[in-house]
Amino acid sequence: MSWLDGDEIALRPQRRLLCRVAALDDLTHDIRRVRLAIEAGGPFAFLAGQYASLTFKGMPPRDYSMANRPEEKLLEFHVRRMGAASVSAYIADQLCLGDPVVAEGPLGSAYLRERHEGPILAIAGGSGLAPIKAIVESALARGKRHAIHLYFGAGDERDVYLTDHFAALAARHDNFRFVPVLSAPRASTQRRTGLVHEAVATDIEALDGAKAYLAGPPAMVEAAMALLIGRLGLPPGDVHADAFYTEADKAAGATMRFTATLE
Repeated sequence: MSWLDGDEIALRPQRRLLCRVAALDDLTHDIRRVRLAIEAGGPFAFLAGQYASLTFKGMPPRDYSMANRPEEKLLEFHVRRMGAASVSAYIADQLCLGDPVVAEGPLGSAYLRERHEGPILAIAGGSGLAPIKAIVESALARGKRHAIHLYFGAGDERDVYLTDHFAALAARHDNFRFVPVLSAPRASTQRRTGLVHEAVATDIEALDGAKAYLAGPPAMVEAAMALLIGRLGLPPGDVHADAFYTEADKAAGATMRFTATLE
């Protein structure tokens, strides 16, 4: 991390926020969007791509990435259900509008490098689309004109979400491209198929001057890092990655940096 990166983080002080659930909706069969209104403890200044520790009533804290741009008023999170006894199950089945939530942060260093002038390659898997959404939207809102590619890996058609949203962004910004990739489609599809990092390998031959942002399941993140650093020659310092570990992964001694947990 450079001193400039450290300066960016230092300008975003840690906060303990008292929030209320302002909106709930289902993005897929197993991913729920939670929007929180900040009632006390703000202002909450964070960098696109960072995450917060959320505590719901009677539940242990869990980390989730902000999917909104920092200047937006409501905090947005994408929570994937991971089991019947998990925090995510509580969010899916019991969380209601108006419920209190404590948010602490911001946390994480896989955020948009706003001083960077060059192409952006973003790769997301599952609910890892949340921080990548914030990064891509923020880059576009700040008028970045270099190419921005977003590859979104999902299992089946029912796991893909926000396609209309990203199609609208692509229609407004000719430097932005959104590519969903299905790894296990159950029926014939017109979408790209295979592993998301393999789609990147097919499309991109060089990443001169680029920065890459990755978020999703550990296997996807690790495969993408191996491709970008090993095959395409991107310097490790230009790859900013969040691997989404479950609590079971952590207990088993997973070694990559923990960020937004899925449980």
